[in-house]
Amino acid sequence: MKHRKGRVVRLYRKLLDILKLISTVIMLVCILGIVCLMLSELIVRNTINISFRFSTELNGFMFMWMAFMGLIILVDESRMINLDMIYARVPDKVREIFWVIIRVATIFLGLIMIISYKDMYPILATSKFSTMQTLTKAWHYLPSAIAGAYFVLVSVYELLNKLMGNKENEGGKKK
Repeated sequence: MKHRKGRVVRLYRKLLDILKLISTVIMLVCILGIVCLMLSELIVRNTINISFRFSTELNGFMFMWMAFMGLIILVDESRMINLDMIYARVPDKVREIFWVIIRVATIFLGLIMIISYKDMYPILATSKFSTMQTLTKAWHYLPSAIAGAYFVLVSVYELLNKLMGNKENEGGKKK
């Protein structure tokens, strides 16, 4: 039975790693897209004095995706800002309690992100960008729900690992 649980946990970690890889690729494509769009806008504006109307909205769209996909990476690798000054100075038992509280809070944050997207979807699905009429605003806010889902998945994974006594730290790395 324990071997089967270990296999399920490894598959769960593999799923998280695949999601992280996909978000990394999306983030990098968005960064490249922002740089190329801004550079081309700058060159065209300064050479022939024309500006692309859609570039501001498209840059904002790509920035949203880049930022939330980046959050997935930061959460997975435990590189988010935290209170290390306090966390490092408390006894181990208190540190364990803080660790659990942070994971539970992250689960709730993720659920709030998902629920807020779901509740706003009827409005977002009918709202369109002024210069990108084929794209609804639902696509603009989708990365927040995706990041929220990842927050829930990774926090549940870490809590399960802790309960099962596995010696993994955040991000699925062996200690």
